[in-house]
Amino acid sequence: MKKIILLGATIMCGLGAFAQANVLKDAERAMKAKEPMKKVVEIVTPAFTNPETQSMSQTWYIPGKAAFNQYDELLGLEAFGKLPEDGKITMGQNLLDGYDYMMKALSLDSVPDAKGKIKTKYSKDIVNTLVGHYNDYNNNAINLWNVQDYKGAYKSWDIYLSMSAQPAKFKGIQVPADTLLSEIAYNQALAAWQAQDPKASLECFIKSKNMGYNKKQVYDYAISVATELGDSATLLSLASEAMPIYGDEDPLYLNLIINDYLIKQDYPNALKYINDAIAHEPNNPEYYVVLGVIYDTQEKRAEAKEAYNKALAADPNSAKANYYYGREIYQDAYEASDKGPSDASQINAYFDSTVRPLLEESAKYLEKANQLDPENPDPLKLLENVYYSLNDEAKLNDVQNRLKLI
Repeated sequence: MKKIILLGATIMCGLGAFAQANVLKDAERAMKAKEPMKKVVEIVTPAFTNPETQSMSQTWYIPGKAAFNQYDELLGLEAFGKLPEDGKITMGQNLLDGYDYMMKALSLDSVPDAKGKIKTKYSKDIVNTLVGHYNDYNNNAINLWNVQDYKGAYKSWDIYLSMSAQPAKFKGIQVPADTLLSEIAYNQALAAWQAQDPKASLECFIKSKNMGYNKKQVYDYAISVATELGDSATLLSLASEAMPIYGDEDPLYLNLIINDYLIKQDYPNALKYINDAIAHEPNNPEYYVVLGVIYDTQEKRAEAKEAYNKALAADPNSAKANYYYGREIYQDAYEASDKGPSDASQINAYFDSTVRPLLEESAKYLEKANQLDPENPDPLKLLENVYYSLNDEAKLNDVQNRLKLI
């Protein structure tokens, strides 16, 4: 009885292998008949997971070939203006799925002959097919971007760049100059960002930069994404790299670097960095404002006030310089008030002679800061305190009304 059971099991295994062979034959017939990729995939799907066929190159080559067959057919229809309504979407999917199937088939395409020598059956056609559609992947990415399929655009550009990096494997492709490839990597980063994949986006921005794309926007976008990810190390590295190139036109990079030093309480390096920047560009008001902030952080108010005053001298219409200098004068008034007499008969006279002039001077700079940057609420918040201290109800109400509009 045991032998009969074993024999039966052997027959069942044979039937299973036979059934899988028929699946592949049916799928291959459908592929050669130029059936749509979707139909070929439906036929061959059982072979993807069957132990007898899942490691066979043919299993993956068949749907891959079907994908490119359908793409080529639709491309021909497009040339004559006869593309179906959803033809572009289908073509895009053909290229993406076709690449995945073909690369899987390529990785499995090794067949030993009678002497045990490894030969390939499909590799030449796979490589030739992919090479023949090399430029289609860039065009496909642009088409998918235009229909807001950002994940598809990202993947299509990824395939294009991957093939570009392997000219020995994909012989015959005409790889464009690095400048164009770096721009494509930048576009791929934007696609990942639009697809809400910040990690992939940051990787692509850095890849683009490393390939030679060093325009300001690649640093700005990469820094923005690194900030979103909380990747402070990469953010600092990007800011440090951008600083000597674009620091003169944008204080963002310097501020990021200085802020990192301040978070670490590394004041000597923060001061060294900003003083080096001032030595390089002594008339930049932004640098003096940053210097003042560094001193303020260390509670060195006299040095901070002097720095803000230098910022105003460099640019009297700097909103930041007016705000910070006005804030310092308000602090002077606050400290002067604390040092005032305790005798009630002397308080008003001391206030009018010592504190009031400081508050009024502070208000002058804070009002100008608000005028120059009306969207910033900080000058108005401080002006509330100033006018309250001055007992100026009309101006206090005016400031509070302006705050409500922000």
